[in-house]
Amino acid sequence: MSYAETIDQAIANCKQQTVLMQRCLTQEKLMDALKHTSIMLTELRNPHLSPKQYYELYILIYDSLSILSTYFVECHTKRHHLADLYELVQYAGNIVPRLYLMITVGSSYLQSADAPREEIFKDMIEMCKGVQNPIRGLFLRYYLSQRTKQFFQADDVEAKKANANFIITNFIEMNKLWVRLQHQGPLREREQRTRERKELKILIGANVVRLSQIVESDFTMYKEEILPQILEQVVQCRDVVSQEYLLDVICQVFPDEFHLGTLAELLATSLKLNPTVPINKVVLTLVERLNGFIDRQENSDSDDLAQKLAAFSIAGENQNLFFVFWKFLNQLSDERPDLSLQELAPVIQGVLKLTLRWYPQNISNVDVLLKFMYEKCQEYGKSIPEEYDYLFNDLLLPQEFKSEPAFFCKILTKCESYEKLLSAQNISLQKHCTNEILDTLTQAEWQISSKLELEKLLSLCGALIEPGVDKPSSPLMLEEEDGLDSDNWSLTPDQEKLAKLTHLCYNKSIDEHSELLLTCRNWYQKSGRNVRYLFPAIICNLWKLIRRCQWKIKRKPERREKLNNTTKQLFKHVSRTINDLYSACGGGCFDLLYKLNLQTAALADQSELGDIAYDFFSQAFTIFEESLSDSRTQFQAIVSMAQTLQKTRNLHVESYYDTLITRCTLHGSKLLKKQDQCRAVYTCSHLWWATEISLLGEEEGVTESFYREGKRVLECLQRSLRVADSIMDNIQSCELMVEILNRCCYYFIHGDENSTHVGVKYINGLIELIKTNLDALKLEISSVSEEHRGSNSDEDRTLIGIDGCYIHQSTLNSVAAVYSKPPSSKTANLESVPIEHFQRTLRYIQDQKDVDSRFKAIVLL
Repeated sequence: MSYAETIDQAIANCKQQTVLMQRCLTQEKLMDALKHTSIMLTELRNPHLSPKQYYELYILIYDSLSILSTYFVECHTKRHHLADLYELVQYAGNIVPRLYLMITVGSSYLQSADAPREEIFKDMIEMCKGVQNPIRGLFLRYYLSQRTKQFFQADDVEAKKANANFIITNFIEMNKLWVRLQHQGPLREREQRTRERKELKILIGANVVRLSQIVESDFTMYKEEILPQILEQVVQCRDVVSQEYLLDVICQVFPDEFHLGTLAELLATSLKLNPTVPINKVVLTLVERLNGFIDRQENSDSDDLAQKLAAFSIAGENQNLFFVFWKFLNQLSDERPDLSLQELAPVIQGVLKLTLRWYPQNISNVDVLLKFMYEKCQEYGKSIPEEYDYLFNDLLLPQEFKSEPAFFCKILTKCESYEKLLSAQNISLQKHCTNEILDTLTQAEWQISSKLELEKLLSLCGALIEPGVDKPSSPLMLEEEDGLDSDNWSLTPDQEKLAKLTHLCYNKSIDEHSELLLTCRNWYQKSGRNVRYLFPAIICNLWKLIRRCQWKIKRKPERREKLNNTTKQLFKHVSRTINDLYSACGGGCFDLLYKLNLQTAALADQSELGDIAYDFFSQAFTIFEESLSDSRTQFQAIVSMAQTLQKTRNLHVESYYDTLITRCTLHGSKLLKKQDQCRAVYTCSHLWWATEISLLGEEEGVTESFYREGKRVLECLQRSLRVADSIMDNIQSCELMVEILNRCCYYFIHGDENSTHVGVKYINGLIELIKTNLDALKLEISSVSEEHRGSNSDEDRTLIGIDGCYIHQSTLNSVAAVYSKPPSSKTANLESVPIEHFQRTLRYIQDQKDVDSRFKAIVLL
């Protein structure tokens, strides 16, 4: 008998022989049926079938043999005796058909009550040794396992042991065949054989599953009988694929409680494996099972959980799971000093995950593990490659840390090894971890209340604080960065998170809180020019402390003197911080320095500290005079200064206020652009006319201490009017005059003519001046429009402007098209801006005549 050449022919032959076998069984021709079965089984001798093809053929044959087995059981003692058949089939010509038939008859005979069970089991397991071809032997023993699994249900201990020994024996022989398959054929096909072996692994794992079903809850039998034999076979086979798979199967199929009781044995076995077996997979699988066990027991009764743990715990010193793993790590370090960081890091990560789940508040366990990993990094002897970043990222930032910010902060501040391990990583990973740490603390709004805790966190942020190494610049480039472009900076995410760390500092004691802020300042000074991102946050928090001091003074007047001294000291800290910011950044943030001084000066005034306020205002003026050169920035600075000074109330001692507002107005009158001069001066006029601040309890008509000098108000308005009148651009000039008229109306409403010196005569004169200028503007626009309409010659292309420049006709056409529209148009024409503005002002004055009789003296026509 021979086998088919292809798998398709083999399948067809098997189906044909199955049909013939069934026909013979129907006709009670048993010998013919066995003959057809033997022919069918011959196909399993084909050495050219791949494992996948062999399995496909095996399934087909298994179904056919099941039909034959059913016939044997039904016809036992009726037409034949299975004992006779058991002897008969062993005379088959070839060993593979012979053994399949023997197992089929033997498993059928075992269903009979008079069958000699022990002899049949022993005979079948011994006879299977006759097939030493790896694939044939594997499937033959797998067939034996499938046919006999129904006989392994037993209640007494001795029967369980006998069944377990049968399965273990079969498992050992199958594993040997499975390993032998790796060493057949040429070396170039090694990878292919490995893939084929992995396709057959389920055949081996089925035996371990059978054992788990037999042992059920008998832990003693598992620990003393089953596990030692399985682990011995795992160690002895020395095959990487087999060892890795079998340990994984052991961890998966047996109960979690069993692993709690045999953890030391499993870990010890992993140390005896082939050096190329990834130990981390074994450890991680165990960790997942143990953590899964405690997760599944969370909702159960705590007493029940304690009983289970006590029943399956290991005795004595090993009752602590972490201690078992820690002992394993030390043995691993001693026996496998060549273990790479890439293999070791996942092991440490797995043990860390276990201790965080079983002992969630034990910081010492975490510290021990991180210290162990840090020592291994030191032994590595060189910088850790970037491709290892993902390993250490999972070790430094496990998900359990992020979900428990309070515990995470304790790790950061009390675990010495965390900082060491972080500092051993490359700079990119350090920055990433630091960013994650800051994000976690910020999102949890963690409160930092002690200096020691803050310094620990800041030391972890060293990668963000320390400035990076600048690239060497070209000798042709300017060395100084304090140019016009130096102000064009934006806040980077890293520095923003560091600044947020400052806002997490808080202590009920103002002195201790200020010490925290000064600690931040001292650390941030190491960042060089990056302090421009960080110091404003410190200054802002110092302002808050000053506010707290003022609030406490109101609540506890008896402590006024001490709190006032504290307030003055805080202002000194602000001044020092601003000066340090200036020293570090120079021209990079003059506008920021100016605004910080203004805000601090305003706060000092509100704290009734006029001397300190004057010093900060003076510093702001110094920055304005020496450092602010852009005209737009200068104008905005004057406006900001005027707004701040106008709200002060405690600068009148020693003429501080007069000096400052005069200086502010003088700077405004010296701005480069005349329109800026005009607006700055009439804005500064408010500095001599204070208005109520309701938050201070002031009320117009009731409060008598307002600082008001109407004569100086009129001088500012007159000065601004002269500047506006001197502007050559009539449109701008008219617009500024209308703006001055609005200011005059404001002063006319809020004071009488004797106090403000802004009376009806002055307003009427200003209105007349504006009308005259607007008429001139309309005439000018009209003449330009007429000249455009009268010029139809294509040769007259250009005109000479008033400044001597040539104006192309196309440009003139566009200008005339704009100016020729009526002033009432809603379009954005240049000349319509002052006209509409003036008309709105006149309507306002007309409406005020119904409210205030003084406005009736103002002539509008």
